[in-house]
Amino acid sequence: MKRKIIMSVALSLSLLTMLLPWFGGMKGVEEVYGVILLDNPVALTCIILACVGIWTNFGYNSEIIGSIGMIGIIVMEIYEFMTWHILTISGQFDLNLSIALCYPEFYLALVCIVVTYIIYKYTNKKMNLTQ
Repeated sequence: MKRKIIMSVALSLSLLTMLLPWFGGMKGVEEVYGVILLDNPVALTCIILACVGIWTNFGYNSEIIGSIGMIGIIVMEIYEFMTWHILTISGQFDLNLSIALCYPEFYLALVCIVVTYIIYKYTNKKMNLTQ
């Protein structure tokens, strides 16, 4: 139970970084917040899978479900980083524009979810849920 609470807090803190501005031209003028990630149904599914993986007791299957969810969140954040500007600003894929208009809060969000995934894998390995 302690592991589930620790993982829920870590995941919640990682998801709270979506409330910060991730992209935009100038601070306070045109900002795109991390909640844009929730517009994508794949990202919502991954968040649900991460929660199911944390709170279910299916042994190794729970670990796989949670890992798929957290890796999916990481992939969706990177996808959003690469494509957020296509419909609003440039109309085409442009990695330089993505990098130039990205705020440090996005990188904080990415680091937080990666750390959450590492903690998840570590706690599962420590508990040895596969047996």
